[in-house]
Amino acid sequence: MADTNELNILREAAVSAAFEAGKLTLRYFQTSSLQVEIKADQSPVTIADKGAEELIVRFIQKHFPDHSILGEEFGEIKGSGHYRWIIDPIDGTKSFVHGVPFYGTMIGIEDVRIKDAVVGVVHFPALGEMHWSARGLGAHCNGRRSRVSEINRISDAVLLLTDIRHAQSHVKATAYQKLLNECQFTRTWGDCYGHMMVATGRAEIMLDPKMNLWDVAALKPIIEEAGGKFFDWNGRNELRIDDAVACNAELASEILKYLKD
Repeated sequence: MADTNELNILREAAVSAAFEAGKLTLRYFQTSSLQVEIKADQSPVTIADKGAEELIVRFIQKHFPDHSILGEEFGEIKGSGHYRWIIDPIDGTKSFVHGVPFYGTMIGIEDVRIKDAVVGVVHFPALGEMHWSARGLGAHCNGRRSRVSEINRISDAVLLLTDIRHAQSHVKATAYQKLLNECQFTRTWGDCYGHMMVATGRAEIMLDPKMNLWDVAALKPIIEEAGGKFFDWNGRNELRIDDAVACNAELASEILKYLKD
């Protein structure tokens, strides 16, 4: 396991890499010349996605040449060290393409010895928000400690998600609908922004019916270090999951009851 000094070095490096990649994305944000390609999975990708990932990869290879790298756009580079950087250069590309500032650059660092992320960084370049965590060192946003809310009733909770259609087509769509009916209100402030709303106590529940490793790696350590819970729709608290719930600690057991009914 990494010690505090090592975690701080990794955290500071990931923050720097995300900040520089975020500056690159802003060169293309809300510009009429932005070209959009459609990948095989029908998701969009832009020159900003690719350029941001390439920038982060160069940064890692310069400063941590023995570390492994996994990026959404360019795949995996094997290393010999104990750490793997997991990159989503633009989470929320659809928001980015439409000029909506809720997109983020995400970096998670996995300690392969324990198969879990020990550092998480989510940067919102267009909002000027930098979220980070390191195991045992708490979660922070722009230098301030992040904490989940203490709301303890579903009826008082704010529920977030990215795409209503994805939740409605999920195998647990009935459970989603029950939660939707019971909570105070729902908004589609989704993608990584929704998870950071939970981490900072501005919402209580974020449902994500479709996840990849590069989505989970940065989010999980931030939510957990902020005092929250992060698990899949079956209650598994792991890095490799296909869907996700981020919530405050007070509501976790009750949400699981909904999902397991």
